Amino acid sequence: MTASQIRFVFFDLGNILVSFERERSFRNLTSLFEAESGYVDSNGNTVAANVKADEVLNQHELHNQLETGLISEAEFVQSIRDRFAPVTGTDDDQAILRAISDMFTPIETMQGVLSRVRESGLPIGILSNTCDAHWSWINQQSYNVMEGPFDHIVLSYEAKSMKPDHAIYIEAETHAARISGAQPNEILFLDDREENVAAALDRGWNAEVCWGGPTAEAALVRHGVLSHQLLTETEMDVQS
Repeated sequence: MTASQIRFVFFDLGNILVSFERERSFRNLTSLFEAESGYVDSNGNTVAANVKADEVLNQHELHNQLETGLISEAEFVQSIRDRFAPVTGTDDDQAILRAISDMFTPIETMQGVLSRVRESGLPIGILSNTCDAHWSWINQQSYNVMEGPFDHIVLSYEAKSMKPDHAIYIEAETHAARISGAQPNEILFLDDREENVAAALDRGWNAEVCWGGPTAEAALVRHGVLSHQLLTETEMDVQS
């Protein structure tokens, strides 16, 4: 594939531009609710702190609801409190939002990769499942990889749709066409999850499963966006 056949490149955020450690957010959350050593449920059973935090955030789709904009941040933090009750917690909404967001690390080598794509003249964007709390926290950290410019950013909480739902891809297509005239088969998308890549392929996009660093750069080379690879496997930032 030649570079002229790709007219817009979308990058996922998590594990492509920044890595994340869910266990860190679990520790942050349980620390706020004084449950580091475990949590005694209403039946008197002790539940491990990380298991309880995972249950609160993920098993009841609470986090997904926040990332699709179906609930407000106020509703989200109150649900957190309700599900940790009767453990002593915090009345500070922002402290809870910081706790779930302080889990990211920049994938430094992607700064150079993005710069090379920009230098090629191709517009680039971000297409990510995320919430306002995560997005704001990341952008408050002054990560070099997030400096931009990005030609367009599509975020699930704003789009009210999460990958792999097709609605968020349709929104991304609209902006890619507006900015560069790209048709679906002229869009390249890099994501770390197979189901998200499969949905992009279903829409006629070019897409690959990869991670930030050498594997992302290699995918860009395969699709003709970059002419050659500079990073090596020893510079891998994120492991599958």
